[in-house]
Amino acid sequence: MNTSTLKRGMNLLTATVITVGAVMTVGSGTASAAVPENVRFYDSGKMSDGSRFVEVFVNGTYSGIGYWHADGDTLEAVDPHPDGFGIAAYLSTSPVREASTYGHSSPYTAKTGGNLTEDKSYKFWVCIGGNAGQKCSDQYSVTS
Repeated sequence: MNTSTLKRGMNLLTATVITVGAVMTVGSGTASAAVPENVRFYDSGKMSDGSRFVEVFVNGTYSGIGYWHADGDTLEAVDPHPDGFGIAAYLSTSPVREASTYGHSSPYTAKTGGNLTEDKSYKFWVCIGGNAGQKCSDQYSVTS
């Protein structure tokens, strides 16, 4: 085998190894952001001031919480643990209001506020997930 044929073979092998490595790296990032299994949501019920919160558990372990603060018309999402999943809280305004920890390192808290018309009803819900999708709680009635 001459030297140029050997060099071409080595270059082809190197390119193949680099391509396979890149594909495996991309695949591993997606796997870590999979939608969580065995998720449970626990609703606080409407509190005396009109606020509400929903706690999120994955496999029985506390993973975060979403709040609707009636006083201040504020959504809050809290992700206390670096478990690979983010927390998001939503309000059915138009467009939908969102407070999300997605894309941030834990622990992280996100708040989104803004004045809303008083005594107007909305739906509030909380989700857990990431790039691969999310799982969400039921929608609960709240009032501004």
